[in-house]
Amino acid sequence: MQIICNGEKREIQPGIRLVAFLQELGFNPDTVFAECNGIIVKKEEYDSFVLPEDARLELIRFVGGG
Repeated sequence: MQIICNGEKREIQPGIRLVAFLQELGFNPDTVFAECNGIIVKKEEYDSFVLPEDARLELIRFVGGG
């Protein structure tokens, strides 16, 4: 199954939840803002949100600095 994540096509497992996808990418879900098909996904929904086929996913990572 394919999605587009930040403009790149990616193969994902059918039924994968957003939190698992973020972890596969090596991201800490607490530091990522996600939008799927133009709709913001709330952080409390990351565990239950299933990525749909052909989704357009935009991820923004928050990085602290000093």
